[in-house]
Amino acid sequence: MITKDIKDSSTLNQFQFEIHSWIRLVDFLNQENSYLKNRLSEVIDQIKDKEKLALAEHFQNQFIVKDDVYDHILHDLKKQAYKWKEVESLSSSAIQEELNKTQKNLREQIEFIEREHAVLSKDYNTYLSSLSLKN
Repeated sequence: MITKDIKDSSTLNQFQFEIHSWIRLVDFLNQENSYLKNRLSEVIDQIKDKEKLALAEHFQNQFIVKDDVYDHILHDLKKQAYKWKEVESLSSSAIQEELNKTQKNLREQIEFIEREHAVLSKDYNTYLSSLSLKN
């Protein structure tokens, strides 16, 4: 079981590597979200159809929600990274088990936000392609 191996430096290093990879990924998704919002602000004035304008507002709201999600997950990831740095001084298997559960939970959250971002980005780009825009 992982909790017994947690003191093994290779396992600890892997968990730390995973956390730092996720931080870089969420930073990228956050930047990509900003890019999508900027593109929306460039085209919003050209949208005349009320239905398409309502959809633009929907995407804008989704981007705002994603900003909040990314900020929260980054906070959780950085907190977990800090805890993993301290794990070498922890001997309690209960604490190690809690860290393992948190790691698993974070892994599931990252998988979810990656999928959600891909779907939102695809839908948004399809929406933009459907508009008759000058630029």
